[in-house]
Amino acid sequence: MHNLWIPVVAILLIAGLIFGSQAVSDAKRDAHIATRIAEHLETHDKGEIGHLRTVNKGYGLCGDYLRDDRPAIAFYYHTVTEKLAVGTNATRYRENCARTAR
Repeated sequence: MHNLWIPVVAILLIAGLIFGSQAVSDAKRDAHIATRIAEHLETHDKGEIGHLRTVNKGYGLCGDYLRDDRPAIAFYYHTVTEKLAVGTNATRYRENCARTAR
C-alpha cells in the first residue's frame, strides 16, 4: 500500500506545478497589459485589468482597464502580435470585442 503513495504524490505535485505556473503566467500577462495601457495613456496611475474575456479562439483578450475613481477604459489585446487597441472607438476593439457580451 505504501508503494501507491509515491505515484499519487508525484501526480499531485506535477499538477500543482502546472496550474501554479499558469496562474503566475496569467498574472504577469495582466501586469504587462496594464503597463502597456498606462504607457498608451501616458499616465503613471496604477491600474488593473478587469472583466477579461477571451476572443478569437484564445488569441485575443477584451477587458477593462480599471483605475481608482475613474471610468473604466475598454481595450483589446492580441496575445500573439501584442497589438493593443484602447477605447471602444478603436477599430480593433470594434472588430473583436463589440459583439461579445460585457
